[in-house]
Amino acid sequence: SAPRLKRREGPGAPLTRNQIVAMALELVDRDGLKALSMRRLGAELGVDPMAAYYHIPNKQALLDAIVEAVMATIDLSVDHPADPPEDRILCAAHAYRDAMLAHANALPIVLARGPATPAALRPVELLIGILRDAGLPPAEALSGMNMIAAAVRGIVGMIATGGVKTPSPDQIEAMARSLPAGQFPCLREAMPHAGEFSDRGFDFGIRALARGLIAEADRKSTRLNSSHLGTSY
Repeated sequence: SAPRLKRREGPGAPLTRNQIVAMALELVDRDGLKALSMRRLGAELGVDPMAAYYHIPNKQALLDAIVEAVMATIDLSVDHPADPPEDRILCAAHAYRDAMLAHANALPIVLARGPATPAALRPVELLIGILRDAGLPPAEALSGMNMIAAAVRGIVGMIATGGVKTPSPDQIEAMARSLPAGQFPCLREAMPHAGEFSDRGFDFGIRALARGLIAEADRKSTRLNSSHLGTSY
């Protein structure tokens, strides 16, 4: 696990906003969102809780700062503009998922507040840019970004709450036997593959979304070109 953030070197060392936010995120990562309070934060930093208010005016501002800190951990360098759009979308989704899994306890804050600062919105700009490069108009690129982000956050939430587990072969077989074949033929047929989710399932889902968005961009482009050609032969 990552080493804990060091407290200030001594009583005379100045407290910085970055220290406050980093400690707040560490506290949430370690002990959960319920553990976060200005009093607890002050104790972790070794300062009077009121000292934090000089840099961050209230807890709502602190929550926004935590969202920014989480979003800032997304590795934007994974994007290579020369790659096919589908691959770029998948790489961006992996980077987002990895960052959110590293800070899964902060997911409720990200869901409730969303990115709202320039630093927090850089990953959003990247994904919208990828979709624009793929040919989607601005409105559809924004909608596509939201759908991909929602899919990633949903998977992170399922993993964080134990909703995505790899059942053993015996568990899969027992569950299949418990389902009446006449009522659940499709589910029984799919059950042997229940342990194949993980990266393979994630990639399948994101690629399916990406292909649908890219196909929509192609359809719009085809319709636009057809309208320019007119009906004269």
